[in-house]
Amino acid sequence: MRRLLLVPLTALLVVAQMGVASASGGASVHCGQTLVADTRLTHDLLSCPGSGLVIGADNVTVDLGGHVIDGVNAPGSEGVAVDGHSGVRITNGTIREFFLNGVGLRNAPGSSVTNLRIAGIGAGGGDGDASAGVLVKDSAGTVVKGNTVTNDVAAFQSDGIDVLFSPHVRLIDNRVLRNAWNGAFVLESPGSTIVGNQFDANKNQGIEVNFGSDATEVRGNHARGNVADGIVVGAVSGVRVVDNETHGNADTGIFFFDLIDSTVASNDASGNSAGIVLAGGQYGSHGNRIVGNETSRNTEIGLVLDTQADHNVVIGNVSTKNLGAPGEGGGIIVFDSTGNALVGNVTNGNLDVGLGVFESAPGTSAGNSLRRNVANHNAGHGIDAVPGTIDRGGNVAHGNTPAPDCLGVLCS
Repeated sequence: MRRLLLVPLTALLVVAQMGVASASGGASVHCGQTLVADTRLTHDLLSCPGSGLVIGADNVTVDLGGHVIDGVNAPGSEGVAVDGHSGVRITNGTIREFFLNGVGLRNAPGSSVTNLRIAGIGAGGGDGDASAGVLVKDSAGTVVKGNTVTNDVAAFQSDGIDVLFSPHVRLIDNRVLRNAWNGAFVLESPGSTIVGNQFDANKNQGIEVNFGSDATEVRGNHARGNVADGIVVGAVSGVRVVDNETHGNADTGIFFFDLIDSTVASNDASGNSAGIVLAGGQYGSHGNRIVGNETSRNTEIGLVLDTQADHNVVIGNVSTKNLGAPGEGGGIIVFDSTGNALVGNVTNGNLDVGLGVFESAPGTSAGNSLRRNVANHNAGHGIDAVPGTIDRGGNVAHGNTPAPDCLGVLCS
């Protein structure tokens, strides 16, 4: 079996914001100004030598009025900087060519970033530099909605959206495209909602939800053409990953590790290198329900439970026409994992085994049970299961090569 490695955690962002003089009002606004009242821009702010705007009070709304805040990529610069003020709203315009963040929210709970176009953030960043189109840090309950973020720059790391230590954040209907590292990264932000976003053609992951972001919902997103994985979720419990589409990602459509008591349902992870991978990670993945997913036509393998992915339920998934060569592919594979229940899955027409239960040493894949699975016309056996697999009956296989259709269980 090909061993799957997780890309290390994205670096955290640590920001220091310079102070500037206070003022407000649409017509008088200039680069570097601190706003303490609701403001609607009436003109562009071009070639700002430092940061564009700074927010200096709670509950301030800044409506860009369709205008542009434009920087010169100065070190430490941000389009809009918010530090220690809640309920701030930034909306309706373009922010581009700042070095640190397009919008930086720190200790700004209950804020929102909506209907912005953010581009060209972080150009030239070197080893250790971290930038983002939108940074949400220590800002619970923030909403990031309806933005387009494209940091197609040469940089060590320029993400689209970063959410750090911020519970109950909502990322909704954003287009996060061609960023120089991750499309979005969510860390230690439990109870968050990631719905209806497009994470395409980013240089690393489409989106990664990592350590401590328990009870997060990842629903109805598209992740296509990313250089690594489409969606990564790990070191979390109680999450729901449902109704997402991941296509054309160079590695895995949806990759999980250290996943506990979560639901993975009704996703379409077809046409990637691998469809869905549930890896045990450091501490194991258990108590998960993998239900009704489509993992077909991947260039290697459909659905994998890999190394300490134990005691999960895999029901009603369709994994057909995957193209991996013998030993590198198949429809559904369980490897070095125990106690899983595989029920009612369909694994037809794969270039390797339809459904395989394999192990690196005797007993490392014991106690997996198979019931009512279908495995027809595969170019390996239909079902190939190691000793210690529990045959619950009703498995069906025919037309597989080589014969017999099934090893380790009986098939009708």
